[in-house]
Amino acid sequence: MMKNTDYTIISTRRELIPYLEGLDIRKNCFVALDIEAELNLHAYGQRLCLVQVYDGASTVLIDPFEIETPLLKQFFENRNVLKIVYDAGSDSSLLKNIYDIEMKSLLDLRPAVELLKYEKQDLHSVIAQDLGVTLNHKVKFQRHNWTRRPFNREALDYAVNDVIYLFQLKDVILRKLNEAGLMDMYILRNLQMQNKDYTIDPRERYKREKGYHRLGIEERILFKKLYDIREKYAKLADMPSYNIIRREDLLDIAKGDKNISDIRFSHHLDQDMVMKMMIELGNLTQNGK
Repeated sequence: MMKNTDYTIISTRRELIPYLEGLDIRKNCFVALDIEAELNLHAYGQRLCLVQVYDGASTVLIDPFEIETPLLKQFFENRNVLKIVYDAGSDSSLLKNIYDIEMKSLLDLRPAVELLKYEKQDLHSVIAQDLGVTLNHKVKFQRHNWTRRPFNREALDYAVNDVIYLFQLKDVILRKLNEAGLMDMYILRNLQMQNKDYTIDPRERYKREKGYHRLGIEERILFKKLYDIREKYAKLADMPSYNIIRREDLLDIAKGDKNISDIRFSHHLDQDMVMKMMIELGNLTQNGK
């Protein structure tokens, strides 16, 4: 367990168990929660990389890489811990589809901000408007590689900022909701967010690619086959899918607007792998739609 004046980092099962037991002993406690994840940006697929928890007094950062899923599930699904979050939809989807974890007892402030019709609704803008706190490095760490170890201290400071203001923000936003007569509607919206089914059939992920639904029937069939080949080699190379073949290239090939030979592959790819992929793609398009 590594400590500094700002937070404690938990990275092992032995360290996490007493922390979870402490939450159980306290019962009906409140924490602010956020996560950082790899979303097919620096490596293949999606992965939980960091869990930030603030209880109003101290901050704990959980490094999940060496911690088994059942222990993480125990925390996220603990109904006796109210978790104050901001815009947890994508986090809920990640946890459900990659780890079969369903977050319980959430108080998501994003639906409240939408009801109150804030002009800028990202967390840092809301914090600046309601609390008068301007947070730095926002753009710098939006694309940070959270899979890297050891952690970048500046990146951790950025991550901590996403939870330590949520208690104060909750009080301000709930007061505004009450004054505007929107509390009942917010309660409903918050429940709708956490009760939503975030399950995504992995066999249907290709349908979520932008532009897919504008393809014709035969073009969709070919696109799916092209997509599967791309995913196969992205996984083998442990690279983001987009860095193997761009989505736009897949769409153009499916529509007949581009040839396989027009694709420009990353120089980071092994050339033998490129040749094998070219052969598979070529065979597929030569055989017709």
